[in-house]
Amino acid sequence: MNKPQTQAQLKHGRVTTPASRGSVAMEVGLLEGWQVNEMEGGKNFPSLTAGPFPAPYQSDSDSVAPPADGFILSGGKADARDCINYTNEEMSKKLNRPFTWPLLSVNPGQTFHVTWQYTAPHTTRGYSWFITKDGWDPKQRISRAQLEAKPFADDFYTQVPYYAHSSELKAKVEHEVKLPAGKKGHHVIVLLWIVANTGNAFYQAFDVDFQ
Repeated sequence: MNKPQTQAQLKHGRVTTPASRGSVAMEVGLLEGWQVNEMEGGKNFPSLTAGPFPAPYQSDSDSVAPPADGFILSGGKADARDCINYTNEEMSKKLNRPFTWPLLSVNPGQTFHVTWQYTAPHTTRGYSWFITKDGWDPKQRISRAQLEAKPFADDFYTQVPYYAHSSELKAKVEHEVKLPAGKKGHHVIVLLWIVANTGNAFYQAFDVDFQ
């Protein structure tokens, strides 16, 4: 049976608390809210290839190509939103003043709570959380080699196919996760809001300091 056709809709969102890199870029005047709402790229991350979403969710819309290395944090956007991928050095040059991405103070294993603001939510498959490896290099842009190979947490709706359950697959305004144990110092967290009925996920990034 063929899947029903769905209209492309501009229904996006971003994390409002705690401060993401997008929030910081808005504060320093590099981006506007609509730009941070639209940091979307292929949902098959960390794969580089477009195509079916992994089992058991193959009935979801196929993924478009996920972001290339160096453009992960902006969801692959290489326009003004590329600033989300900048190192401290790149941001300092852009702003013509010393700059470091502000760090959120966290503890290993703690609950990390985020609040989302949606212009209007997509049919949601779920959320995936990635984090940088121990020993990652903050002087380099975030690449797959800088991140742990697998998410440290997934929060997926299990109902399939999505088009028979669209009223249940709601984006979460309040969302939380348990942070990994054993981390120390500065790390970057990448959060994907994964959409069932399009090929995209929305990417959010946080700089944290494990105490």
